Amino acid sequence: MITKCNLQNINQIYDYIADDYQNCLYTYIDLVEYGLENENFNVWIQYNESDEICCVISEYYGGFQIYSRDYDLIADELSEFLHEMDCEGVSGCKDSIDQIRDDFPGYRQTTGIIGKLEELTYPPNPDAYSASIDEMEEIAKIVSLNENLSKHHTYESLLKQFRERKEDNFGRNFLLRDAENGKIICHAATYAEIDNLGVIGGVLTTDDYRGKGYSKGTLSAICSQLQSEGKDVFSKFIIPPAVRMHYGVGFKKVGDWITLKK
Repeated sequence: MITKCNLQNINQIYDYIADDYQNCLYTYIDLVEYGLENENFNVWIQYNESDEICCVISEYYGGFQIYSRDYDLIADELSEFLHEMDCEGVSGCKDSIDQIRDDFPGYRQTTGIIGKLEELTYPPNPDAYSASIDEMEEIAKIVSLNENLSKHHTYESLLKQFRERKEDNFGRNFLLRDAENGKIICHAATYAEIDNLGVIGGVLTTDDYRGKGYSKGTLSAICSQLQSEGKDVFSKFIIPPAVRMHYGVGFKKVGDWITLKK
């Protein structure tokens, strides 16, 4: 049975996730940040025949996340529910998505790594800084033009989300600029953060500056600030250069994730 989460059962989700939030980062952070009061964030609970939680489903701006602590979700029911919701994309740990993947023919699959920063091993670039809200249009433009980062978002949706995160202290964007011409060299952000953790996203170096180590220094700078605030730092990364970059800064693999996108 799948039922919409409400104030009477929201604590069941917290108890279910407990300290395993690394496997449901966005669901956990969105739940802590928004509760059930944001119209763009929705949560459902799947119960098994013993009336025990076996899966948590969340949706934020049309993107679905699934989390099953013991990977004992009821696949047929879950797939039917997602199709009924006209799901454009769903993400989750590999062991969970593997159980429903065949029910989504034609969906494009992206596989990546969940990493946690254990110890910062690369020096922060001292010139990287936290961007102001006035710089979000420029940031949204360069991120939307990046093939690896813009698969699921338009310029307009990125700009809206960047501004909202900045205004709500739910995210930050770090920039490194060319001192001579002011152009953006590198960008790194948190796509979600709360008091005790942050999730890195949107790390890129613009075309003219690639291959010179700028991304490591900028990523290290935002991670250093997050760690100084006592936050655990996580990231999800895909392509080999991103894997090497994160490992070079001090991230260690803690899991695998998959996104299925129509």
